Amino acid sequence: MRVLITGGVGFIGSHLTNRLNNDGAEVTIIDMLGNSACLSRLNSKKIKIIQSQIQNPSIWNQLDANYDLVINTAAETHVDHSFSKPQDFINTNILGLHYVSKFCADHKISLLHLSTDEVVGSGKPLFENSMTLPTNPYSATKAAGENLLHAYGHCFNLDYKVIRLNNVYGTKQFPDKLIPLFINKLNNNQKLPIHGNGKQVRFFLHIDDLIEAIMIILKKGKTKNIYNVATKESYTVLEVAKMICETMGKDSDENIQFVKDRLFQDPTYLSNSDKLHNLGWHPLRTLKETMPELVEWYTFNKDFFNIDRFHNLIVCRTSFYKQQLMKPKKGMQKEVFQ
Repeated sequence: MRVLITGGVGFIGSHLTNRLNNDGAEVTIIDMLGNSACLSRLNSKKIKIIQSQIQNPSIWNQLDANYDLVINTAAETHVDHSFSKPQDFINTNILGLHYVSKFCADHKISLLHLSTDEVVGSGKPLFENSMTLPTNPYSATKAAGENLLHAYGHCFNLDYKVIRLNNVYGTKQFPDKLIPLFINKLNNNQKLPIHGNGKQVRFFLHIDDLIEAIMIILKKGKTKNIYNVATKESYTVLEVAKMICETMGKDSDENIQFVKDRLFQDPTYLSNSDKLHNLGWHPLRTLKETMPELVEWYTFNKDFFNIDRFHNLIVCRTSFYKQQLMKPKKGMQKEVFQ
């Protein structure tokens, strides 16, 4: 099976790439290789990488269409950044998804798209057919993306499936996210900043459980359907901070600092996953049980994201051009990670 994964060097995309590669799929990645990308996440030296943003139309005009599946994990996801630069989120999460979807529709390729539970807005229960009421620019662009897929499925008979995620955690996650951020701060003797009173409730999903859910949805899921991938394990942000402090032997009272609340902070997101449970998926891991492993990994891999992430790409360009799998045009590069 030939699979194209956008954002395949990111946290979720790389775990998915590694799983499919281990299962024998031939995987190609499109990734802009931005600040949070890290080639060390990939476990193979034979994975082809196209360095580009997905909203670049030229790559889709030149790309080999001989794929069995496209998985779109590429996205702008940092909520705080969406307030100051909403156009970046519109360009990637809406315009970029348009090009991905049109490519799949034109060439009759199945598409799996990753969305978020934040499309529901301010704490009402989220079913697959719930009305989306996003409350920030990030979630608004993800909701718009879901509507775009629905329209393309209707107009162009696009074969698509959508997955809505909880807060996903695991190893190799960029340290701007809650858990690795807090672990790194404690390792650097810095206080943990808690927005507002820290009572915002979040549900947590382990990356391995997410990958298993994706594999089940690919195999058993129905086309033009949305699937919530959620757990029932919830904590307030303050409880997560205290859990990390306890695991690291730190006094939470001395290491937690309350700061001004984030704009338009949603209290919680309540996703119902019964539809996915009926396909046979159930989460196997909990944040509380996994926390010691996370603390150990982020403590002993402090420099994981500080290495020269692009060194291998630069070195391997000559070897790629000798292969001549595709002649790149201006603004497009296709590489082999070695």
